[in-house]
Formats: sequence, C-alpha cells, structure tokens
Amino acid sequence: MKIENEAIPENWEVIKFKNNVGLLGGYPFDSKKFNEDGIGLPLIRIRNILKGYSETFFNGEYLKDYLIEKNDILVGMDGDFHISRWQGNKALLNQRILKLYQIPNSQINLDFFYYLAQPFLDRVHFRTAGTTVKHLSNKDFYNAKFKLPPLPEQQKIAEILSTVDEKIAVIDQQITATEELKKGLMQRLLTKGIGHTEFKDSPLGEIPKSWEVRKLEEIAEIKGGKRLPKGKSLIETKNSHPYIRVADMKMGGVDISNILYVPDDVFPSIARYIINKGDLFITVAGTLGLVGEIPEGLDGANLTENADKITNIKVDKHFLLYVLLSPIIQNAVEREQTNNAQPKLALTRIRTFKVPVPPQVEQQKIAGSLKCVFEKIENQKDKKQAYLQLKKGLMQQLLTGKVRVNQLLEA
Repeated sequence: MKIENEAIPENWEVIKFKNNVGLLGGYPFDSKKFNEDGIGLPLIRIRNILKGYSETFFNGEYLKDYLIEKNDILVGMDGDFHISRWQGNKALLNQRILKLYQIPNSQINLDFFYYLAQPFLDRVHFRTAGTTVKHLSNKDFYNAKFKLPPLPEQQKIAEILSTVDEKIAVIDQQITATEELKKGLMQRLLTKGIGHTEFKDSPLGEIPKSWEVRKLEEIAEIKGGKRLPKGKSLIETKNSHPYIRVADMKMGGVDISNILYVPDDVFPSIARYIINKGDLFITVAGTLGLVGEIPEGLDGANLTENADKITNIKVDKHFLLYVLLSPIIQNAVEREQTNNAQPKLALTRIRTFKVPVPPQVEQQKIAGSLKCVFEKIENQKDKKQAYLQLKKGLMQQLLTGKVRVNQLLEA
C-alpha cells in the first residue's frame, strides 16, 4: 500500500511494516475436538475477537506458539478486519486470525501500532469494496508503509491513548454493574412490589395481593402509525413535520441525531398519524419490541407504520414504560417473534399484553426507584461517549503529527 502523498511531520519517517512487526497466523485446529463443555482451552475464532471471550473449547494437543495471553493483539482476516486486544484468559489462536507481536530492534512500537492499525485496516477494507467476502492477507501488512514518529514519541502517544482506553474500560465495568442492578431491581419491584407480605397467583405468576393484572388495552389506547404515500420520500431539510422511523428509536426513547422530515405537500395525507410528547411507542416490524417515550422536541411528529403509539394512559406513565421494558413484556414480544416467519407484532396482540397494576401510589414509588437507575446508566453511557470522542480526536491529531506530544503536554 502506497503512502499518502502529503507532507511528513518533522522528525517523522516513512517506515516499512515488514521486518518491524511480527505476524503469526492461526492454526487450523481439528473441529472434531471442539466442544462447548469447557473442556480444554478456549478457541479464538473471528467472532470472538471483539467479544473478548469464547464459548468454544479445543480438547487436544497444540503448539505453544498458538497460545494467546491476555492483551495480545489480534486481527480478524475475514469480514470487517477488526483489531483488538484479547481480554480473556489463555486461549488458542484459530485460523484466519493474526497475532501481532513485537520483534527486537524494531522501528515500530507495537502499542503505538495498535492504534494506527485500525485506520489502515479500514483502508484495506474499503479497497476491497465490491468483493462479496473480504479477505486480509499477510501481504497487505508486509507491503504497507507508515509515517511514524521517533520511538520515544510513539511510546508516549501509546501511553496517552491507552490511558483513555483504561478510562473507557472502567466505565464499561460500571455500566455492566448498573445494568445488573437494574435487572434485579426490575424483577423484584415489578413482581413483588414494595413492602408486601401477602401474595396471590396470577397469569403473570405470584404478585402482591393488592395488585391487579390488566390487558394493555384496558389501561391505554394503542394506535398504529402510517407510511408515506407510494412514490413519496422523506427529506433531510428541516421543517415542522418530523417523521420518527424505527431507525430513530432506541430502548427508552428516541435518537434525534438523524431525524428526517415529511415534505410539506405530503403532510396532509398522513396528518392524522402523529404521536405526542409523553406518549410511549413500541416497534412492531423489523426490530420488534423497542419501547420508549416521545421527547418534547418531537411533539406532534408523524409515526412510522412499523411502530404503534401508546396514548391516553390511565396508570403512571413511567411505571408502564418500565413494565414494557421489562421481561414481562419483552419475553412476550420474543415469543411472538419466534412463532412468526415474518417478525411482526399485530396490534390486536399488543392490546392483549398482560400488565401488573399496583395501586397508584405504589406505581409512582416503583417508577421513581427505577428512574434513578435508568438515569444512572444513561449518565454512564454519556460519559463513555465523551471519552470515545476524546479518543477519536486524539487519534486524529497524534497519529498524523498534526499535534505533537510535546505540544499536548505543554498545553
């Protein structure tokens, strides 16, 4: 791969990858000796690179060269060409995966190259754009040249970026812990309530004696959305007619970053199919069971035909939202998906979903407790996103020499 025709920063050099970084390809282990019973050593396949763990094990003899340790750098050679540090314990390197390793007297610091590699792999991936199944070869690396700073600067850049990665890893652990807390809290509060000692059997299992089980249609109205007339398209130009697609929906709410709009001349034909702030939605086609609340900024937006709105809610709105997000409803959605060849949730089926209904005061208490946990997770995700943006900016500046390490340290 040719180096880009642009100026090289002061004191940087164009260096060949070959003879500066070691490559080890994985071994074609005998699939007859694979198992999922935890016998032997985990076997790393391409699907496991980003996951950081494998549920497939190899029970047989192997050469120690193919033994992978935690933090070894791996590259998938098929598909999307991901690079990642292995986060699991000792494991075996299967075929079509490369291990990158440091070699003596190299001009390339491997920790630095770890951050430089993904943009390079993305360029190789783009270069093979018409190929049905994309493949990476050792030659793609060996023929490559890179603009690199002196080794001490490479090391310092790697340290700066790895510090950000460590922060992101800590936040990921916090999110995982809070998600587990949320899961346990939802299970307890939405089935056992607060402070109850007497329980009864119900279609949803054991619930507090003072609770009821109602069909969703008994506590709210459920109405469908509407597609655009045939031959008409949404537009990016902002007007007063936003249109909420399934692509804009996420668990809990709406991502407004890529909202499209209904042309003014088309709006009258679908003007009746709107959703208002505070209404809830549930996706009914494609991705099933996404549930969330409509924010104030999308009050009066048009709603896709692939989602239904839940409006005129007679119970605490946020209590109902958390029930819809819980396994009580999500498991029902999953059963519908399993039983139908074309994933789709019928309006008539949604109306009959069974919902636990505590007294109003308890609904509010349960919703308040869960809201704190949900908000904590959102704050943690926002914090992670801020660090990811920081990392992206640092990579763009430091890996190209636009900002030198000394400039950053002095700033």
